[in-house]
Amino acid sequence: MKSFVFLNRKGGTGKTSISVTCAIELARRGFKTVLADCDPQGNSSSWLSKDFQYELSDVLNGKIKVEDCLVQTHFQNLFLLPTFAINGGLQSFASSTRNYYAFEDTVFPALKDFDFLIFDTSPAFGDFEKGIANCADVIVPVLKLDQFSADGFQTLIENLITTTKEIRCKDLLEKISFVILNQQDKRMKFQSLFAENFMKNFDDTQFLTIPTDTSFVKAQILKNCIQDKAITARKETTDAIDSIIKEMTK
Repeated sequence: MKSFVFLNRKGGTGKTSISVTCAIELARRGFKTVLADCDPQGNSSSWLSKDFQYELSDVLNGKIKVEDCLVQTHFQNLFLLPTFAINGGLQSFASSTRNYYAFEDTVFPALKDFDFLIFDTSPAFGDFEKGIANCADVIVPVLKLDQFSADGFQTLIENLITTTKEIRCKDLLEKISFVILNQQDKRMKFQSLFAENFMKNFDDTQFLTIPTDTSFVKAQILKNCIQDKAITARKETTDAIDSIIKEMTK
């Protein structure tokens, strides 16, 4: 199994939209995939499933087994480790845990027959998120083309450096194989200039761009995927997702 975590220290960059869309696309291509909703807001869970009895924090607290929490979504090959959102226990668990290896010890062994594990995360970076970054194979930062997202990315880099020293793990920066620049609008020239200047600071990093597209919002409202013909996503968008999937499956 290969695991990916979508991260940034800034909210609203599209981590949930992209992580869910990529998870669905992997499943559509026949890969047995799990999405772990690690954001206390639970947006991925409400998108992918209408009903579930247990949540991720119940597994991590040792109350239930992974297989009792795992939910088959309405997308073939795609399963969910859900979160109850505001009324759930994940926020309390995330703020109190000091266990950097909860996923490796509890979740990973139960998912050995799966091909991919996708983590959707909050903008926080406490011990809970440090543990996820530590256990994931690949870290994928998601940015919008604005200064706030860039600042969040820089903060994330600093956090990864500090965490590597703090828990004495493998260099977390080496887990970043590509970065996603989300919601690009080619009509806005300042975005292109911003992206060009921003990327100069990271010569060895591969950047993949997703255009602005309301199909992500439409898909979430309809509990569907942008790949569905009824959503009518832009070709540039589906091509961008295809490029990301190629990176994830290579």
